[in-house]
Amino acid sequence: MTSSKTGPTSNVKIGLALGSGGARGAAHTGVMKVLEREGIAVSAIAGSSIGALVGAAHAVGIPVEEVERQWLTNDVRRLFRGFFPSFPRAGFSSGNELRKMLVELLGDVQIEDLAIPYAAVACDIDTGEPVVFRDGSLVDAVRASTAIPGVFHPVRACGRLLVDGGLIDPVPVDACRSLDVDLVIAVDITPRPVPTTSGARRVWARISEQLHEGLTQQTWLPSNLVELLDAAFRERPESLRPLPGVYSILNQSISILLQEIVRLKQAARPPDLMIRPDLSLSTMSYLRAENGITAGARAAEAALPEIRRLLSERRDPDP
Repeated sequence: MTSSKTGPTSNVKIGLALGSGGARGAAHTGVMKVLEREGIAVSAIAGSSIGALVGAAHAVGIPVEEVERQWLTNDVRRLFRGFFPSFPRAGFSSGNELRKMLVELLGDVQIEDLAIPYAAVACDIDTGEPVVFRDGSLVDAVRASTAIPGVFHPVRACGRLLVDGGLIDPVPVDACRSLDVDLVIAVDITPRPVPTTSGARRVWARISEQLHEGLTQQTWLPSNLVELLDAAFRERPESLRPLPGVYSILNQSISILLQEIVRLKQAARPPDLMIRPDLSLSTMSYLRAENGITAGARAAEAALPEIRRLLSERRDPDP
């Protein structure tokens, strides 16, 4: 695809708000690849959950190609290490191994020493309040923002018990605006509700067809019995939709809640531009990052005309 670069954006401070979404966070890297390719400089980053991690990697200066390589080289061994099951009382994993991995990736740096302003959002599990890290240990901030409830042990910080920021602020637009930027580009990767038993009717239809073909060849069966069985299978999809599994129900419920939180927050305080990659990845599909990166890049490319328009409106005239 031919690139048409936007040109210097030093007169306009762009803030990037990177949302929560687990493995879907690979899309953030696709978005950032396109922004970098087009010469669109990011002046500040705020993130929730996986968005806090991807944003932190950019803030410490890790090249986007290296971040992409990290996504693409994920394997089962590496995932098991990050989610190492220590079975503490407050979660599946203590998160100690994840913290070590974060130190290896990001180093032992303070947020206030980063080249660009950065914020990570976590949630106080006792009050439901958002807690925004704008200084202190970068690794501790990311660790708190990514503390998935029930999976990782809550993080003790600021006199609070903190869990995943996506619980309270899935797309941290407010935190991004607090970093003194001119415009906010947000990336929403929260899962969308999908039909929980979308393939059920097709399955029953195939069973009905095969049953009809098979039974009509059996001359020993009365024709009226064949017709009765055939009708029963053909009518079942209309009268009795199969129930989804418990995982599908819980996953769908979370998607609905997150979608409503994002909708309400955007209605109250919208970003200047919202990018929504078209993702089919589930929350835990860490081994299919290539699909997420591609989806993020496509969404960013589609948003380029609007990004250029916003930059043109806000860019100061040349002296």
